[in-house]
Amino acid sequence: MGLFNYVKVEQELPLDATLQTLNRNWRDEEYQTKELEESAMVTYILRDNKLFEEKVEGHYEEITAEEKAKNKGNRFALILDRRFVQDKKEQVWREDYTGTFFFGCVVYGDTIDGTDFYPDWRCVVVDGVIKELTIVKDYTKYSSKDRIEQQIEWDKELEIKKNKMKCPIYRFYFNYYVQPLDRFGWYVSRKLYFATRFIEWIRFPVIRKVITFLTPR
Repeated sequence: MGLFNYVKVEQELPLDATLQTLNRNWRDEEYQTKELEESAMVTYILRDNKLFEEKVEGHYEEITAEEKAKNKGNRFALILDRRFVQDKKEQVWREDYTGTFFFGCVVYGDTIDGTDFYPDWRCVVVDGVIKELTIVKDYTKYSSKDRIEQQIEWDKELEIKKNKMKCPIYRFYFNYYVQPLDRFGWYVSRKLYFATRFIEWIRFPVIRKVITFLTPR
């Protein structure tokens, strides 16, 4: 999967005949791309045939004891101990960018007989100006049936879980056996992730710097 960037569309998009019949506000859709510079969940904006980037500055701070208490039982509690606080946000015209990227969204059907659409668009930018914006002809389509039936099954399982939690024995088992083991597993995974990153840092950047320093010129 990997990370991606967001794209906000604040201008008209080219649509094929099928998409035109969906009667949607395409400016409200959530668009994503993995081809616009580094995929780091940055937001870009298409407006007035120009490419803008949403620059966000901020800092991290620890959450309060009350918030930590609310997160108790959350499998991500160990990595949600800090929050990002936004200090400044501005939209910058990317006149330094020249390139081509694809972006797309997902439009789900409302009924089992409906269709899920995954349209993509191709955008060509030169010095921050959009020179070409076209829809990809052969975009993906699926029947909504499998997705909706799967969602129905998940809803049933959730309802069963809620009913089980009404039983004191199961609730004790879940709260004091399942969840602690789950949190411990995430804790170990997090430590292993940082250890791996540290080893990679030692293997490559540090070694290269040492070799460069020691190699005669």
